[in-house]
Amino acid sequence: MKKNLKFTQMMIGISTMALSFGSIQTQVSAEETAHYNILQMKPMGTETSKDEIVHATKAEETLTFEERLKVGDFSQRPTLVMKRDEIQLKQSYTLAELNRMPDNELIDTLSKISWNQITDLFQFTQDTKAFYQNKERMNVIINELGQRGRTFTKEDSKGIETFVEVLRSAFYVGYYNNELSYLKDRSFHDKCLPALKALAKNPNFTLGTAEQDRVVAAYGKLIGNASSDTETVQYAVKILKQYNDNLSMYVSDYAKGQAVYEIVKGIDYDIHSYLQDTNKKPNETIWYGKIDNFINEVNRIALVGNITNENSWLINNGIYYAGRLGKFHSNQNKGLEVITQAMSLYPRLSGPYFVAVEQIKTNYGGKDYSGNTVDLQKIREEGKQQYLPKTYTFDDGSIVFKTGDKVTEEKIKRLYWAAKEVKAQYHRVIGNNKALEPGNADDVLTIVIYNNPDEYQLNRQLYGYETNNGGIYIEEKGTFFTYERTPKQSIYSLEELFRHEFTHYLQGRYEVPGLFGSGEMYQNERLTWFQEGNAEFFAGSTRTNNVVPRKSMISGLSSDPASRYTAKQTLFSKYGSWDFYKYSFALQSYLYNHQFETFDKLQDLIRANDVKNYDSYRESLSNNTQLNAEYQAYMQQLIDNQDKYNVPQVTNDYLIQHAPKPLAEVKNEIVDVANIKDAKITKYESQFFNTFTVEGKYTGGTSKGESEDWKTMSKQVNRTLEQLSQKGWSGYKTVTAYFVNYRVNAANQFEYDIVFHGVATEEKEKTNTIVNMNGPYSGIVNEEIQFHSDGTKSENGKVISYLWNFGDGTTSTEANPTHVYGEKGPYTVELTVKDIRGKESKEQTKVTVKQDPQTGESHEEEKVLPFNTLIKGNLNTPDQTDVYTFNVTDPKEVDISVVNEQNIGMTWVLYHESDMQNYVACGEDEGNVIKGKFAAKPGKYYLNVYKFDDKNGEYSLLVK
Repeated sequence: MKKNLKFTQMMIGISTMALSFGSIQTQVSAEETAHYNILQMKPMGTETSKDEIVHATKAEETLTFEERLKVGDFSQRPTLVMKRDEIQLKQSYTLAELNRMPDNELIDTLSKISWNQITDLFQFTQDTKAFYQNKERMNVIINELGQRGRTFTKEDSKGIETFVEVLRSAFYVGYYNNELSYLKDRSFHDKCLPALKALAKNPNFTLGTAEQDRVVAAYGKLIGNASSDTETVQYAVKILKQYNDNLSMYVSDYAKGQAVYEIVKGIDYDIHSYLQDTNKKPNETIWYGKIDNFINEVNRIALVGNITNENSWLINNGIYYAGRLGKFHSNQNKGLEVITQAMSLYPRLSGPYFVAVEQIKTNYGGKDYSGNTVDLQKIREEGKQQYLPKTYTFDDGSIVFKTGDKVTEEKIKRLYWAAKEVKAQYHRVIGNNKALEPGNADDVLTIVIYNNPDEYQLNRQLYGYETNNGGIYIEEKGTFFTYERTPKQSIYSLEELFRHEFTHYLQGRYEVPGLFGSGEMYQNERLTWFQEGNAEFFAGSTRTNNVVPRKSMISGLSSDPASRYTAKQTLFSKYGSWDFYKYSFALQSYLYNHQFETFDKLQDLIRANDVKNYDSYRESLSNNTQLNAEYQAYMQQLIDNQDKYNVPQVTNDYLIQHAPKPLAEVKNEIVDVANIKDAKITKYESQFFNTFTVEGKYTGGTSKGESEDWKTMSKQVNRTLEQLSQKGWSGYKTVTAYFVNYRVNAANQFEYDIVFHGVATEEKEKTNTIVNMNGPYSGIVNEEIQFHSDGTKSENGKVISYLWNFGDGTTSTEANPTHVYGEKGPYTVELTVKDIRGKESKEQTKVTVKQDPQTGESHEEEKVLPFNTLIKGNLNTPDQTDVYTFNVTDPKEVDISVVNEQNIGMTWVLYHESDMQNYVACGEDEGNVIKGKFAAKPGKYYLNVYKFDDKNGEYSLLVK
């Protein structure tokens, strides 16, 4: 019997060292029966990083919301609270090297290395196939795992994690390779059962030391890829019981949370894949009525009660798995009973509430334990209103943002302008700006941004897409989902990830024919290396300096030349290892800067959907030794000079108030500076501002071939943008430009169509409505503030409606409302009034809310920070944070550096008094120095220096 695993594309799974968990990808099949919510499953491989943006699967692109709920993995990973360390391993091994070893040497090597020193686990290559074709060797590894399971101690895990990963890789690769079909058979998976039982019978099989926690996690992961029976499930009960009994102590321990997650996830996965393979009902399996104790411990997790930041992931998983496993209980209604209790126990529209509702809908026909119908659609709409109340539109409605109430308007504006920088450089390179398939959903790009990672988890229930990632783009819907984040929550900023994902949108619309995952060009992951590396490459787009390498990418390249990808490895990379993102970025950056004609040809073949010639060209490039040598040298150059690079972000020039300027005048000046003909200007309306495009034809000098002409044109356009920026109008510093449709005319001169884009600031239509907010206002936390609109009037007639937005997520439609703020800080309040003709007018004012001096917190801990003076400080428990303030009187660049004396886990973030919710700058590690520069505007700044581990340490601080 086989695990009937039927899904291709994205390889997702779970691994300890990468410190994140993956998701099971699934697909509804024609033969699926309705008696139980079972999945068409694929095996678990390496994981999705929660920092990485992922592509949708075929299922996510095509299934309905209800179908996605049935087939998706909506478990939630434990929350990682510490900064992830990037580990550079000194020695690496390939499966080909391991395959040449005799059994005793292989076993000895595996026992001494970490699994991620093996470079090609979970990858589909001839070397991988050769290694796993040796059935006897697989038996040797399985048997050795059993021996080590009997002998591991709390201080020495005997390399069990590495042995498990080698076996998981075998089952994963076997699914994709018919020549390894024996690895698909459950009968072979069952050969792991004795090893699992030997491991579980060891008295050290318990949560405890780091070594023990890793063994427990490996136990769950191997069950997920191999198999389980009632005995292996029963051995897991003591782990869950130990965790539940010590929850107050263990809930903040990431490794123990991860181990429990792997146990429950692995067992659930195996049981459900068995149902899928056999088409049996739960009560027809060996587990029915025999694993009640295990399910009861899962139910305990579901009903923990009080939700905190530390335990929300745990409760959500408890409810999720209680619903899925409940029908294997001797009382088949137990699961429904527990999730109905959970629905009542947790606040309405909270994460656990939504998980319970989704389980009732998906697994129990939409009726709770009492027989009441649960209206998931209605609850979803309520949830969207609560968690995504804001909508912003740009470019005549072709770009729409739906966001949480704490995602600032400034951030939305920055993302819009970041998209324009990426778009300009992207169209320059591909030479095309016409949609390949107009009329698709991506005619309107929708960007959904949640307030934080926790609220992003609700995207599973609100939209039906998995959330164990940094974001996901659904091309079939033209929609991108992600969340706002802090430096502690992600190694990438929201803008950096947005630039990556916006590139995927551009790829789907202008470069790659067909929807993601469909068509021959997508088969066998031909484009994986290209699309992900391409997105990382174009995330480095700038306005006037082409596309630059990002420091965050360079830092991910191995310091050991022998461990870096070759050109061949890069060109044939597939999902399964996230390192290829960085190496594919480096290869494409090299081609862009040194072999543009090669870069251009690759994209032309993809856009033409010429699979045969694309395959042939990729193969020839992979065997080009000179290309590989130059690629290696380029990576070394990047690494040697990485301190000279940064991460491009939009400047404040986009955000300032630009003086009005007639568009006809803008057009004439651009035509004059750029020397273009047949120019036309078009205006586009957006919520915060309007924009324009100027399009025309440029004729250059004598053609020297397409590649050289492109380089000449790119330099010319950059010069034009710089010249425009020197003119008196600041709006020119928002202008981006690209050129497309290369050709050579009869006079042997090269020609391009050129497009400029920037902010439009023509005088707005004068309003006859005067909005008077009578501000600014001030008040005390938790005390009423009276707002007035006295003096507001309209010459067009009566004012018929008022809408106050208090800047904290609440509104009022009264003319003169009162409002209570729950937290101190500055707030921007907006009043929108509408006259009898439907014409709206808006104004804003400021509110300063302070803590009651009698009851509020002291500000004595805020230390005034002088410029150009070295300050000494320390972060000794329980002191987690030091707060400093300084004032800036005139716009200037400010440089902040903190020396981390003991190399503890620490960083800093900086806030301006006008927005204490969103930092203006944060530190980046350079050795033991945490640095940052930013363009400061006048006002008071708050510098928070804090630690995120339990170590104590001293630091030196300098602001200049």
